[in-house]
Amino acid sequence: MIEAILFDFGGTLDTNGIHWSEMFRTAYENAKLGITFEDFNEAYVKAESMMYKLIKRNDSFFNTIHTQSFLQLKYLEENKSYNFPGGSSVTSEVIAKNCYDYVLKTIGTVGQLLSSLGKNYKLGVVSNFYGNLEASLESLGIAKFFSVITDSTLAGVSKPDPAIFRAAISKLSEEMVPEKITAENILVVGDSYTRDIEPSKKLDCKTIWLDVRSWERPEKTVSADFIVKDIVEIKEIIHKLSPR
Repeated sequence: MIEAILFDFGGTLDTNGIHWSEMFRTAYENAKLGITFEDFNEAYVKAESMMYKLIKRNDSFFNTIHTQSFLQLKYLEENKSYNFPGGSSVTSEVIAKNCYDYVLKTIGTVGQLLSSLGKNYKLGVVSNFYGNLEASLESLGIAKFFSVITDSTLAGVSKPDPAIFRAAISKLSEEMVPEKITAENILVVGDSYTRDIEPSKKLDCKTIWLDVRSWERPEKTVSADFIVKDIVEIKEIIHKLSPR
């Protein structure tokens, strides 16, 4: 019997299975910036490492992706001799708005899904984020659906360490006092097989892998109880697992 659902954020609720490296890469290609695959990957990784130092706890989700794009483009300007229209500052805002428009469309559907599921199940988010996960969810209008919001930066542990899911489960148990919840009664939904599905399965959670455009795709996926191509498909699965 499913009693609670833990979602990933950053490739799951916001983009319906598209990893953010793919979101940015596609936006740059559409803008015809001419960034090579290898250069982009290098810039993406370098920017990611700097995000934790620059993002503030109250930063909105738009500010987050704007900063990320700016850091990527700035790195390419300074280290790979790229030139962008108006410089990295102007171009990064254009890219961020393009990505954000896609996110808002996704959130429109996701919000309806969360509203429906929240009537019968406790909902939570577990994400590798920059300390501003709650502010980001608030800015998108979906924080209200979650009883538990676990941000890796604030929790002091990140995926794929199962401890971050254990921490979220502990918080869920506190929310459901006097009845404690166990991992067997929790469903985890995420776009990363190695960061979401494998670690939560080690704790005996039920798992749904949103397999669309991940950073990497392993050959063996036995830890995924279910695999979907669209997040709305989870509703039917949940109804079969725990009809209410």
